Amino acid sequence: PLASLTNLQWLGVMENALSQHAANQQLAAAIASGLRVQSHIEKYRRVETVQVSRTEPEEQTEPALYWTDGETDKIQRANLDGKQVKDLIDDAMVLNTPAGIALDLVSGKIYWADVNADKIQRASLDGEQVEDLTSRINSFLPDGDGLLNPWDIELDLARGKMYWTDWGSKKIQRANLDGSQVEDLVTSADGLDFPYHIELDLARGKMYWTDGGTPGGTGKIQRANLDGSQREIENLVTDGLVDPSGIALDLARGKMYWTDFGTDKIQRTNLDGTAPVEDLVTSGLQLPTDIALDLVNRKMYWTDYGTDKIQRADLDREPGDPVEDLVTDGLMQPIGIALGTR
Repeated sequence: PLASLTNLQWLGVMENALSQHAANQQLAAAIASGLRVQSHIEKYRRVETVQVSRTEPEEQTEPALYWTDGETDKIQRANLDGKQVKDLIDDAMVLNTPAGIALDLVSGKIYWADVNADKIQRASLDGEQVEDLTSRINSFLPDGDGLLNPWDIELDLARGKMYWTDWGSKKIQRANLDGSQVEDLVTSADGLDFPYHIELDLARGKMYWTDGGTPGGTGKIQRANLDGSQREIENLVTDGLVDPSGIALDLARGKMYWTDFGTDKIQRTNLDGTAPVEDLVTSGLQLPTDIALDLVNRKMYWTDYGTDKIQRADLDREPGDPVEDLVTDGLMQPIGIALGTR
């Protein structure tokens, strides 16, 4: 009987009752607002949901396109068909020519390189909680690890690393995802001239990048060991390039794709540079910049810095096959592009 409980026991009963009452209130509020209730015990390994009625679509499940705009200083997102464009970050106090972009969909983060702010930054997928990870601090010291003009970024989530190119310092560097422990992997002393975009082959331990070459010279596509060991650069493609920019890999089929500022083309060849180079898109381009692949649906997406467009086409297109304009309104200098989910 309750009358026989000690004061301490009585307090315990009341605390349990109040806790259960609060939990019931939270559950009722969740159901009333049409939200789902998540189990937080295994939040990052397994999400259990109690599905309740709702009128809104589920978040972070639909394919989406992310890009940067170096003139409007925005990071934006849209559906893969270019519809429902949304400004994620639109703040000149935060961005100053954002360029390359990469996504961590597991942790819900966007990473980007800002070429004029001399920073690597990140935010949540909805553009909130912006963080500066690395910056220009100590750039001019002999042993400084600061940035001069970082252009592109890629992630190795399994090892907790991010890689970036910097054409101001003529380096490829990496650091932990929080910006700590910056390392020089490839520098001008190793033959780096003007590194643009970078891609990672994590399974084979290789990184690929485009290099604009020396002024008046020709560009090249190169690769090296992912950890910078041996400091040996392989020249994969040199003939026919002028100013190669974006690069993307189809590892399963052993192909690499790239854009070329100078020739206004999108091309591909084997990962090791063998086999004749194939021209995929040769008309309607004016400074094609970055490229991303949808290997499931066999599509390629790219930004065009000159036409102010985001476009797509079939990966195995034949001459004369259509090119789709996805986003044209509101763009001024689209640069980086990445595929993910919203």
